Amino acid sequence: MIKKSFLVQEPIDIRLDVYLTRNLNQVSRNIIKHYIIKDYIMVNGKSSKPSYLIQKGDLIEVSFEESKTNDELVPQRMDLEILYEDKNIAAINKPSGLVMHPGVGNERGTLANGLVHHFNSLSDINGKERLGIVHRLDADTSGIVLIAKTNESHINLSNQFKNRSINKVYFAITWGKWQNNMGVIEGYMNRKKLDPTSYTLSSGEENGKYSKSFFQINRQYSNFACVEFRPLTGRTHQIRVHSSSNGNPIFGDDKYGGGLKKCNEYSSKFKKLISTEIINLNRHALHAHSIDFELLNSNGKRLKLEAPIPAGFRDLEHKLSSYEN
Repeated sequence: MIKKSFLVQEPIDIRLDVYLTRNLNQVSRNIIKHYIIKDYIMVNGKSSKPSYLIQKGDLIEVSFEESKTNDELVPQRMDLEILYEDKNIAAINKPSGLVMHPGVGNERGTLANGLVHHFNSLSDINGKERLGIVHRLDADTSGIVLIAKTNESHINLSNQFKNRSINKVYFAITWGKWQNNMGVIEGYMNRKKLDPTSYTLSSGEENGKYSKSFFQINRQYSNFACVEFRPLTGRTHQIRVHSSSNGNPIFGDDKYGGGLKKCNEYSSKFKKLISTEIINLNRHALHAHSIDFELLNSNGKRLKLEAPIPAGFRDLEHKLSSYEN
């Protein structure tokens, strides 16, 4: 039995299902919606709706049976956008909101379930619940994911990630003005003591893991920026933590200070406009845009793949820039 409670300490004004998706690690939003509707999740002791906007002082109580994971993934038909495929690997453009693999309370509806339905062969080095999965993206992050069809290709890709010879580029929309047009953010990432699903960045090692990202500003506006990130290490939430620690949280990322609460720093008119955009976006504005790596048994031949920037990001940039005029 999984039992958790969350006391909302500050006004954050986001949907109940979105809040829990970001605080219940590896539980998909669809599963959370189901639990809310079935009254496994209560707010202030009462039934609620997935769309309920949580408020300061709300007590959210979660109670459900822990899923018993099976040895085999359940195949599920899924519309996968395949960017590239050969006999060894495939590349998928993962949509925002899709969890990578099963976790607590979440056996189905993950990318892994879709992979076993679509592909006849997948690597099993990471276990039978993570067939083919070599690396991960956060649930709300969209973009390119590499899939290994064989154990040989899995080892090849894993070694490239370990040796940092894979080049990845992320696109983000962030809050505020950046002090420099390009630079490096680095430090040691530690889990927060009061919230182990979140991370902090510090200059001292302190049992943390070293992290490093390069950034370049593509377009700077008065109140936000379009930024390109190149992570040189691969830590969980790395870009989100780095951007936030620089004072420029990613738009829509309430876990790291880029959600609706950030709107309070602006005038009432601008606050109303941008808060509407955050609600409509319904995700954080981070996208894994491209990846460059060496193909297996290719004598050093490299392949660069791209996942198009989501149309919603272009629309968001246009709207935010128009609000500043």
